[in-house]
Amino acid sequence: MNSRKVRIVALAASVLVATPLLAGCGEEGGPASTAEVPDGGLRVVAADEVAPVVVLGSSDPAELTLTASQAFFASAPVVILADAEDETAQAAAAAAALPLHAPVLLTGGAIADSGLTKEIARLGAVTAVVVTPDPAPRVDASGTSGASGAAGVAAVSSVSSSEDLEEEARKTVRAIDPDLQTVLLGAGALVETQDGGTEIDDRDLAEVQEQLPETESPRLLTEVLALVDQTPGQATALATAQAAGVVPLAVPGGDPRASSVSVQAMAQAKALAVVGIGESFGTVEQLTARVRSAETGVELTGGGQLVTAGKRYVVLPGTTVPATPAKINDAVARTAARAEPYVAVAGESGETDTTVTVPTLELVVTEASGAAGKDGNYSTELTVEAVRPAVEAALGAGQHVLLEFQPGKATFVEQVRQYAELLALPGVGVSLDLDARRASGAVKKDGVVPAQEVDAVVDYLAGVVEGKALPQKMLVVHVSRPGALTEAQSLSTTDDAVAVVLHSDVSGPSAAREKAWNELTKAVPEVSWWGWTDMAGDATAGPSAAGGGAGAPLVVVVE
Repeated sequence: MNSRKVRIVALAASVLVATPLLAGCGEEGGPASTAEVPDGGLRVVAADEVAPVVVLGSSDPAELTLTASQAFFASAPVVILADAEDETAQAAAAAAALPLHAPVLLTGGAIADSGLTKEIARLGAVTAVVVTPDPAPRVDASGTSGASGAAGVAAVSSVSSSEDLEEEARKTVRAIDPDLQTVLLGAGALVETQDGGTEIDDRDLAEVQEQLPETESPRLLTEVLALVDQTPGQATALATAQAAGVVPLAVPGGDPRASSVSVQAMAQAKALAVVGIGESFGTVEQLTARVRSAETGVELTGGGQLVTAGKRYVVLPGTTVPATPAKINDAVARTAARAEPYVAVAGESGETDTTVTVPTLELVVTEASGAAGKDGNYSTELTVEAVRPAVEAALGAGQHVLLEFQPGKATFVEQVRQYAELLALPGVGVSLDLDARRASGAVKKDGVVPAQEVDAVVDYLAGVVEGKALPQKMLVVHVSRPGALTEAQSLSTTDDAVAVVLHSDVSGPSAAREKAWNELTKAVPEVSWWGWTDMAGDATAGPSAAGGGAGAPLVVVVE
């Protein structure tokens, strides 16, 4: 073993490459085979196929690494073993996995030896590279280690020698599979690269490779993308994926829709298979919908495909749909002007704030009426074509659009469905005026709406988003008093495709607005996103700046 030892405690960050380019080394993946090829040689063979979307969601490093081996490798003549409790050994194992095209397995953790034995047999492995810890410095009877030791430290017993560590490694291998050849790699072989990453020292790597069996050119995966949320403990699972030809993409938070970087990377990659490594990627169904959306490459104003990520929406409310080009241009200009003062609000504290202020035009597409009308619902509905020019003009100016519904005796979802063509456009959301809902059906009193009626709109919008692979939609519910929304605790506020915002729809003096805000946020504490009402000329950061408990509002409606 090379005597040069550079101890690196940090995990091997160099294995995480944020790139959308999908290309594998070696031959492309094909029919699965064992590690032994017909002529008697040995060969690394990646999995025959990977499902279009896979989630490896374990929070335990040993289990996560085992599932990565199972997902990406059909066979491997060599496996790398590292202690599940030794982060340095895991970092070295991760760094060795790619050049050796070998999966990593962690010993002494959540996976019993019998589980490792089964996986090694499935892989057809004949050699185990065992990462051993560096021998600790010897401590003399005075409790010091050389000249740098601190006086008064209690003496410790002698530590394991290199020979002891090597014997312990061989014992570990014998317990798993006595037929495996054992090759040792000291954790101290992990060295830092000039770009701040880590790798195995060339001489140490060559020494290991000399002891490994000869193998044919590896057959690796191509066009498989691994999304990684960068949670600690994932390095060996990610390295195992990369060793099989998988290309990684860092997706902090687990949602590829969240940033412009991840959306564009997904759109460029168009991978045949996408694997989420980490709990934050949710279920296969959730990740599938997120991937389909991200792969379109369409972004919302402010970047990414989530209405909630790093944005603040400043709304010009209750605007009558303009009927002429001049009036449309005026509405768009007024929306921009209304939002402009809020660009600087976040910076008043002196701290850097990357929140993007998004001008938002709210268009009243159905208006409550005192007359029943031909359909008897006490609401006047505009046609889609009457609304479209204003919507397209606002979107073209980089603004968000909310279609406001005042349904009278109709249900909200009945009217929302009529505007499906406009809701198919990215950046077009919905706002519901609860006060404009008249008693009928499940609504027993004017202006008092059960949460189930709002949930019906959430479900409909979610179907539109998922069916058309759209960016997330915003649904703003205007609430003038807590009692206007009954059974609010059951309101669906966690749908991945729709961000539900409860807006405290009270204008007037700041004291009255603060009181209404506090009452509403306390009545429905489970809601994640809130709307606040400012008066023109105020341009405040919202009630959170005054000590409110619900956090900064996502939506600011400026009356």
